[in-house]
Amino acid sequence: MAESGIKTASQGLTTEQVEFFKENGFLGPFDLYTEEEAPLIWSQAMIEMVTSENKPHESTIINYDRHLDCNALSRHIAQPAIVHKLRSLMGNDIMCWKTHIFEKEPGDTGTGFHQVEAFTVFESETVSYPSLRYTEESKEATQELTVWTAFSEADKAHGCLRFLPGTHKQWYYDETRPMTRNVESKSHDFFGYDYSELKLDKDWDPNSHEIVDMELRPGQFVIFLAKCIHGSYPNTSTSKRVGMASRYVSPSVRVYEHIDRLSGFGDSISLDKHGCVMVSGEDAYGHNRIYENNLNGFPFPKVENNGH
Repeated sequence: MAESGIKTASQGLTTEQVEFFKENGFLGPFDLYTEEEAPLIWSQAMIEMVTSENKPHESTIINYDRHLDCNALSRHIAQPAIVHKLRSLMGNDIMCWKTHIFEKEPGDTGTGFHQVEAFTVFESETVSYPSLRYTEESKEATQELTVWTAFSEADKAHGCLRFLPGTHKQWYYDETRPMTRNVESKSHDFFGYDYSELKLDKDWDPNSHEIVDMELRPGQFVIFLAKCIHGSYPNTSTSKRVGMASRYVSPSVRVYEHIDRLSGFGDSISLDKHGCVMVSGEDAYGHNRIYENNLNGFPFPKVENNGH
């Protein structure tokens, strides 16, 4: 069921691929780096995470937004092979608002099925606010996309992603509900959280739905809507699975409008240094802080519009 990748980096998606995405809520896998390149890029990023003089935050638990200070990841979010495909779904004006590193050690549990759209902050100390506020209707297929890139093997044994096709068309979970954290509970399978707490219908079983396993080789990526229900297998292999989610929205979307700190996973971070990055097109809205250089002065690459 998964669509095959396009070999030419400067190309967007075919009409058939766009229709597949609209129907299913995900598309991939696509080739980005070679199997030899991917771990080398990740190794460079790991070095930069340690040596960076200006980090976006000091947490080593909340693995957000290291594209803001690591040059290897600053380059990654604007790879033409990614951006041209996003344009086919989002239009030309594309902003990276967040990245999230997912490392799964051997023996780590899978991630429970879940869906989000506004990325409402869970485990908030006060009221829960949405991370994203959509200010206008879009003429494009979507205003929000996630690109999940494998920097190591991400097959079923290593804990690959799983999707429930078509589930982006309705809500099965309430992302605004608070979640309880319990690192000892076996059911709390996402860093101490149990996504089944958010189910609208407690009797609905996601495993009764069609499920697509998205196995990725190192250097491949998949594009999906966060509202398309997704999760992952446990890592039953003997090596770590490393992936990074890059999240993109239209600049019409307001990011972290009423939020200055994020709490989760037993830690919290300040958003004082947070900013968004235009990887394509222009920001005609001025809703968000936009960085042209990362926190260490490296210029963010931008993919010019060439008609694709």
